[in-house]
Amino acid sequence: MTRPLHHMDFIFQTKLGSYPLAAQCEMLAELGYQGLTVSAWSKELKSLPLVKPQWGLDVGAIYLIYREGLESFVTNIFESVEGCTRIELALHSGDEVRDADRRMLERILPICERRGIDIALYPHVRYGMQTTSEAVSLCQEFDHSHLGIVFNGYHWFATQEQQLEQRLDAVWSWLRQVNIAGCRLSPLGWGGAATIEPLDEGELDNFVLLGALERRGYNGRYGVLGWESMGGDVYNNLQRSHDAFRSMEQRLAAHPDWALMTPLPY
Repeated sequence: MTRPLHHMDFIFQTKLGSYPLAAQCEMLAELGYQGLTVSAWSKELKSLPLVKPQWGLDVGAIYLIYREGLESFVTNIFESVEGCTRIELALHSGDEVRDADRRMLERILPICERRGIDIALYPHVRYGMQTTSEAVSLCQEFDHSHLGIVFNGYHWFATQEQQLEQRLDAVWSWLRQVNIAGCRLSPLGWGGAATIEPLDEGELDNFVLLGALERRGYNGRYGVLGWESMGGDVYNNLQRSHDAFRSMEQRLAAHPDWALMTPLPY
């Protein structure tokens, strides 16, 4: 089965500036992507309702960061967003999950109920909520139908949380979205943790990750993470990730057993 493939808009934010939303959508549509995730600091959020009718792409989510002092900004996003019904929320009010994060969730979940928006908690290396374990704990604590989790292969790898099969089992009841990237552990990467690269680069074997998700019956969309540090031609990086994903998808369909790992002998 061909899965919906989205790309996060970070890849369009380069050291020379940001590509306009129209250019982003034209590139993604031309390359065969089905949608995108838009960062909350985009200056074109009001144009999101136009994305589907003009370019045939879905706005899968808005990526949003909460830290103390951003209460009004975060609340306004939930109150005003149109053209998108999911927000991927990273929590960073300190060096661990704090009561401020919980108060923010208590504040925005009623808005989600009223406006039909889902929150997908976004574990993020070097943030207060870094791991899938912390995200699962919050979902258990709040037990809310509008609260779920993003499994981000990059951040799972960068935090060195390990135990892929166990972590997927743990998040399964709340899994809303899967994000992936090529990456390698390196002090030269984001936050001194790991690089963000196209899907055909890095140490992380995304084919194995896709296989683990396939065995569990995941049939949702995949989002690809990009970053300005990737450098070079944005269009070419988008194409490389698209082609690598479709190649892994086809290979997995033909040979699902290839994604079954045995323990390393050392």
